[in-house]
Amino acid sequence: MTGSAFSLHLRQRGSLLAKTAIGSLLIAAIGVSTLPLTAQASENSSLPGLINQRLSYMKDVASSKALNHQPIEVLDQEAKVLADTLKVAEGAGIDPVSIKPFIVAQMSAAKAIQYRYRADWLATPETHWQPRPLNQIRSDIAALSSQIIQRLAVELKANGKISPDNEAEFSAQLQQKNLSEADKIQLFTTLKQVHLKK
Repeated sequence: MTGSAFSLHLRQRGSLLAKTAIGSLLIAAIGVSTLPLTAQASENSSLPGLINQRLSYMKDVASSKALNHQPIEVLDQEAKVLADTLKVAEGAGIDPVSIKPFIVAQMSAAKAIQYRYRADWLATPETHWQPRPLNQIRSDIAALSSQIIQRLAVELKANGKISPDNEAEFSAQLQQKNLSEADKIQLFTTLKQVHLKK
């Protein structure tokens, strides 16, 4: 191989390696961008921000149940969610009795949002929109519930209170269609009652 041919070979090989590296970076970037929202959620997300994100799934839940002719209120599912969440809370050092009203308030707000969506759709059905599968949504909701509890435990252990502890500031961060002011007040009131195990 002549010197010029060898030089050309090295340039072509270098170009191929560069393209391969760029391709690998693109694949990695695409992989990160397609992670579930819960996997992308920052560990530093605020408590009301996590609660707001959890409630944002209720449109998907309401629509999925409507398409599959399922009721909004499923007491067996609620009992399972409550039991599982209480176990997570106790494991995080939170008094389970003190957090139970907050968990129930989250479920009540979630149901209220779903009922309001269903009522809206009776008059104006939403077209060109498809919800994600209910099992996938429930998995994401469970992950967010755990994040909420972990964040709450961190704040209680560090400061002895939630942040923000001002109702107006807390409520301002809960921005979901069909979430009422009464729902926000109930969430804040029950959240303020949560304390660590003694």
